Amino acid sequence: MLFGSGSVLIITTRDVHFLNSLSAGHVFTTTEMDDNQSLELFSGHAFRLPSPRDDFSKLSRNVVAYCGGLPLALEVLGSYLSERTKQEWRSALSKLKKIPNSQVLQKLRISYDGLEDYKEKDICCFFIGKNRADVTKILNGCGLHADIGIAVLIEHSLVKVEKNNKLQMHDLLRDMGRAVVGESLEKEPAKHSRLWFHDDVLDVVKQYWNINC
Repeated sequence: MLFGSGSVLIITTRDVHFLNSLSAGHVFTTTEMDDNQSLELFSGHAFRLPSPRDDFSKLSRNVVAYCGGLPLALEVLGSYLSERTKQEWRSALSKLKKIPNSQVLQKLRISYDGLEDYKEKDICCFFIGKNRADVTKILNGCGLHADIGIAVLIEHSLVKVEKNNKLQMHDLLRDMGRAVVGESLEKEPAKHSRLWFHDDVLDVVKQYWNINC
């Protein structure tokens, strides 16, 4: 790839060592969102408003405080809590209080665990980066209702659709979803509900072949 004279490349990453390997000229560290910015972003997803509803104001501020100024968590949790009752908000807040501020993935998991249909989790695990129309055709061909599944993921801010109609997901959310699937049966791939690593698939096929031959 060629760039003209005077071109400026902007690279975003969470890995400082990666920038060092590129001999980056300037490194800028983004700061956390302040309380007002966080509340506005959260409210936009939870209420479709720039500020929380009066009867949810205190609950909203409490949830925002536990998001630690992380935009991804504010978006995901805001979308998850949208249209839910105060009791459901209090339940989610109770879970957040038990999670250390440093454990971002555990906070995001609250929304992932709220998915009721396994096809939605299949989309999260396997179809990110794929064309939405192709994914819909594949899942519908398996007797699943892909349109509603994708719509639910978009509503929960777990998946976004790019201009090229491809499904996209933040890599933190993807890694969290995959970790949830395999955490309880990590050493026994054959018992997993989903496999995406080539070596795991081969091991399971070989195991099945040996048993049935």
